[in-house]
Amino acid sequence: MKPDTRPPLHTVISELIAWTLNRTADIPKSHRFTVGQRIDGITLDSLLMVTRAIWASPRMKEAVLEELNLQLELLRVLWRVVHEQAWISQQQLLHVIGCIDEAGRMTGGWLRQLRARSPKAG
Repeated sequence: MKPDTRPPLHTVISELIAWTLNRTADIPKSHRFTVGQRIDGITLDSLLMVTRAIWASPRMKEAVLEELNLQLELLRVLWRVVHEQAWISQQQLLHVIGCIDEAGRMTGGWLRQLRARSPKAG
């Protein structure tokens, strides 16, 4: 997949990864391998889920995107924990939550589009 053909959600998550990796490196060493690694892993997994959704069948796309929504919510929770520990500023928290929210809106839009196209069971 060429960069110019990536869905916007892929781009947003890629940018989130770059920002995240720079911030989790600043978490105190005593917590970097618990909280920091968890955030890094979920963020990286989110990009893999977007890539999987791009190539999946319509039925599988929906399941992957629903899981992505859950992962994004977990990221919101973990970044709030990081902020509560004063490892990032309020401004940084607002930035990362804004990025996560944008990814969530895109994921929700993709899900709505899929559901509108799928035949109704009944």
